[in-house]
Amino acid sequence: DSRYRTNAGEGLDGVVRVSYGGYYGSGSVLFHGRGVLTTAHLFEGHSGPLGVSFETLTGTWTVSALKHVLHPGYDGKGNNDLAIVWLAAAAPIDADRYGLYRDRDEVGQAFTLAGYGRTGTGATGATSSDNATPSRLKAANLFDAEASALETRMGAFIDWKPLTGTQLLADFDNGLDANDALGQLLGRPHLGYGANEGLIARGDSGGPAFIDGLLAGVATSTASLSIGPNAPDIDKLNNSSFGEIGAWQRVSAYQQWIDQSLRAEYADAPTRPQDVITKVAEGDVGTQLV
Repeated sequence: DSRYRTNAGEGLDGVVRVSYGGYYGSGSVLFHGRGVLTTAHLFEGHSGPLGVSFETLTGTWTVSALKHVLHPGYDGKGNNDLAIVWLAAAAPIDADRYGLYRDRDEVGQAFTLAGYGRTGTGATGATSSDNATPSRLKAANLFDAEASALETRMGAFIDWKPLTGTQLLADFDNGLDANDALGQLLGRPHLGYGANEGLIARGDSGGPAFIDGLLAGVATSTASLSIGPNAPDIDKLNNSSFGEIGAWQRVSAYQQWIDQSLRAEYADAPTRPQDVITKVAEGDVGTQLV
């Protein structure tokens, strides 16, 4: 369906597939072109070769990676679930680079999600095989809430303990109140974007959520939740169907770690405050307007 297709040259050529040890997730190229922001849980429990695949106007490329760095606070339970992959060479010149969304006003805003996850429909959930050739797709959604609000509301009904202010939630709507998960569970009603609506699935982990072209979220997980008579998931299975919830790491909460990680990789990064260049000397050669 053309609604979900990501054609080369349309601004999503920096959304990449990250392969590691026989598994893969998604990621996005950061603004300096050598780092890819993705999820930490892709690297948990296995090892092997690490590579990043690009699809651009000039073709399909795979760039090897030098290393990956996990957020130091990653706990294996969804908190601080971020990693940066350092490429052996700069990303292809026609691969998009993305800046960070640095404001804290994401809740209530529409976003575009993208990645290489499994495919299907909201009515069936993800149905494609793990052996199918991954496709880079996109969809629309809206950040309904911050994750700790759901943990506060559901308490003992979930064993998920998101750190306050660090994750964003969106649900998969079909236009019906009965399947509006965060409307039912949190009192945050929103019936979605019709056929443009989508949710992450297996293989989208690490994929971006963009607000106005800036990187606002990194895909972490999905959940099928209910409390009392409120059971919004249409099939009660955790398979990315209507009525489920997706979680994204909140980039604005991690901008300092991302910025510092990038600076640490600069070849001539200053090591003392007095070494930081704050002025550029201008020469006397140029064009004079008369």
